[in-house]
Amino acid sequence: MSSGIVVLKKAKKEFFDYFYAIKSESQNVYWSGHDLAPIYQTLKNWFIDQLEENKNRIIFEILHNNKSVGYLYFDVLQNKTIELSYAISKTFSGKGIGTLAVSSAITYAKENNYHDYIIKAFVANNNMASKKIMSKNNFFRTSITYKQILKKTNEEVIMQEYTYNERKVFIIAEAGVNHNGDINLAKKLIDVAVESGVDAVKFQTWKTELLVTKDAQQAEYQTQNTGLEESQFDMLKRLELSYDDFKELKDYCDIKNIMFLSTPDEPTSANFLSNLQDIFKIGSGELTNIPFLRHIGKMKKKIILSTGMGTLSEIEKAISILIEAGTKKEDMIILHATTQYPTPMDQVNLNAMNTIKDAFKIKVGYSDHTMGIDIPIAAVALGAKVIEKHYTLCKDMDGPDHKASLEPDELKNMVNSIRNIENALGDGIKIPQTTELDNLKVVRKSIIAKTKIKKGDKFTYNNLETKRVGEGLSSILWDEIVGLTANKDFNIDELIRL
Repeated sequence: MSSGIVVLKKAKKEFFDYFYAIKSESQNVYWSGHDLAPIYQTLKNWFIDQLEENKNRIIFEILHNNKSVGYLYFDVLQNKTIELSYAISKTFSGKGIGTLAVSSAITYAKENNYHDYIIKAFVANNNMASKKIMSKNNFFRTSITYKQILKKTNEEVIMQEYTYNERKVFIIAEAGVNHNGDINLAKKLIDVAVESGVDAVKFQTWKTELLVTKDAQQAEYQTQNTGLEESQFDMLKRLELSYDDFKELKDYCDIKNIMFLSTPDEPTSANFLSNLQDIFKIGSGELTNIPFLRHIGKMKKKIILSTGMGTLSEIEKAISILIEAGTKKEDMIILHATTQYPTPMDQVNLNAMNTIKDAFKIKVGYSDHTMGIDIPIAAVALGAKVIEKHYTLCKDMDGPDHKASLEPDELKNMVNSIRNIENALGDGIKIPQTTELDNLKVVRKSIIAKTKIKKGDKFTYNNLETKRVGEGLSSILWDEIVGLTANKDFNIDELIRL
């Protein structure tokens, strides 16, 4: 991760030689689709032309600790859209500078004339570094892609569109253990997650011998749902996937262009997963596991923490431990949850989600174990930033969690409903919406003459009234108009004009 300050500075002519050098580096030639390094004078003429104020492209020099390290530019498109492109010099790649540069670009847009613009970027599907940068800056993949052919190698690259949305709800499809210990079922679950439109698919990773004792018993719901009288150890051993399986699932997620996540249930698995994911989802069972929280916190990654069975004091302690270990508070999201499968409606206590938010001034979300999709949708309306929901290929399959999970069509319906709700929530600023403006003229009333009014008469309650006209003085000015003197004659129903 980069240390120091990253800033954007509007490029000047003197920056061109460094700009050209970066454009000419092999990896940037590749990702920009050039067959060969660009021709110096041709690119210079283009660069200087772009620096003119009236151009629809803004080129920035990326500075790290006051030293040039790359470039970034905005293409200002129609329909209030900005397309963002950037490149970091090979010398400085892998240091987290790209993440900070894109963050600075978002800040620039917000603070200037582009605060209400859509910001998008296109990233090659096999450019894992840039995909991580998009994720870290709240860019979400859309359904838009295009193919780019590199003539030099005849290689086909799929370019994926990402759009910035700081208000978008992050939806996790919790596959959990619903693969029943079969990697092929796990891949089918990934396919379902992709089809539904969620942002991430999540599994659970553990080594049974490191997680439970051989005599530990199942939870009652597990015994009921599996119909097997076996120890928790035997059940988990039967459901356990190998580390090689998870590497394969991560690769499969990358191919399918969906974020891979898995919850570690013990430190060894956490260490393994650290190389596969940038976000750790910590389960409710670890809320009070101080050494485990400390272990995860030292990794300084983003954390989503479930709080089922927890109290405010336990949540406070967990947050404190994570911060002391090195995780930033702004990199945490706390999920309200009720650890029962399924959760009865009267045991959801959904308002506790915002109790957590208010108590700790922290981002919150909801991990749902109820039947159906009503409660996660309600959680979004209440301000959840993350929704986690179990899903399965079929509720009738054998296993502990299938019955309390959504089937594929239900998962897709939940995602669609959540996207509708987040769109409906808007930005909270109470102003007329664009779709209302035409109706405003039709249904709002104007001040007109109720009777004939002579020049020099006073406007009164008796000679004025309001009707729908479509123009004229708004009825909101009524109190200001009453008592004034008419400057001309007015006929009945004539608009009052001053």
